Amino acid sequence: MSERIDIAFGFDARYVPHAANVIASIARHAPGADLRFIVLHEGVTEDRKAVVEALAPQAAFLWIEVGDDDLPAYADRGHLNRSVLFRLGLEKLAPAACKRLLYVDADTIVRGDIRDLWATDLDDRALAAAPDCYVSALEFARKYGLPEEGANYFNAGVLVIDLEKVRAERLFSAALDFVVKHDKDLLLGDQDALNYVFWRRWKGFEPTWNVQRYATPEELAAEPHADRRWGKPSPQLIHYIGMEKPWMRNAWHPWAWLYWESLLRTPFAGEVRAAFKIDASQLMRFRLRYALATLRTWWARLKSPAPRAAASEFASNTAASLQHYPAPSSDR
Repeated sequence: MSERIDIAFGFDARYVPHAANVIASIARHAPGADLRFIVLHEGVTEDRKAVVEALAPQAAFLWIEVGDDDLPAYADRGHLNRSVLFRLGLEKLAPAACKRLLYVDADTIVRGDIRDLWATDLDDRALAAAPDCYVSALEFARKYGLPEEGANYFNAGVLVIDLEKVRAERLFSAALDFVVKHDKDLLLGDQDALNYVFWRRWKGFEPTWNVQRYATPEELAAEPHADRRWGKPSPQLIHYIGMEKPWMRNAWHPWAWLYWESLLRTPFAGEVRAAFKIDASQLMRFRLRYALATLRTWWARLKSPAPRAAASEFASNTAASLQHYPAPSSDR
């Protein structure tokens, strides 16, 4: 019998279609896996829950409403609101018997078998993550008086968590205390708090499990940081960081098509297209941008020392994504 994999999410009612897309992509790429989705949420109705659950019919679901007293107040700032703190509520709100789990942000899409991420060896650490590609670890260390030697700052959108250790040391509670203390001084909310608490105490995992960057061919072919170099030929999970999301009209992101390629398999595609005025021409633009970006990346990989087999596999995966669904013929 396979080991059950607990996967946690935290989102409010606005993000239901996007979170549902992530859940569907996880289930699609892990056939036969024993999955349980632990969803910390605010305002998700029973009928919406039922639609989400139908996208992963073999999985178990545990929906946990986050109350006003469960987490501190957090003023909205940009695209961030109180729901960014929900992952810190796992220490208190996840089932007592849950000892290990994955946390995945709702603005991602999964392209690989989640069992590979689950198998990450934590080396007796409480948390594993991938480095954040846009935050200066040295600047963060200097700002908060942390040791600069070995400085590394992680992105909190995808985490492997030893919840037993987190609870024993009250590490997420410490992060919440840091949020309360620094509040509006925190550029990235609980991510800054988690990095402070876990400074030089976290383990890195394969970076294709949290592809945050815009991933130009030059970056992929000549990544100077060893812990950011891809060990796989294509992304296993794409994380659409920042304010420009793939569901927004005229958004530019080379991986945006992969969000839509997955969403078009769900009942939420029409809802998202209508809400953000995404017509057939917009979808075609996303698709063409992805094709062009992929061709450039494939060419850069062929010219790099990386094995040609990896470039070939990357191109094959891309072709499958482009051919799976033709562009819709109508604007709705």
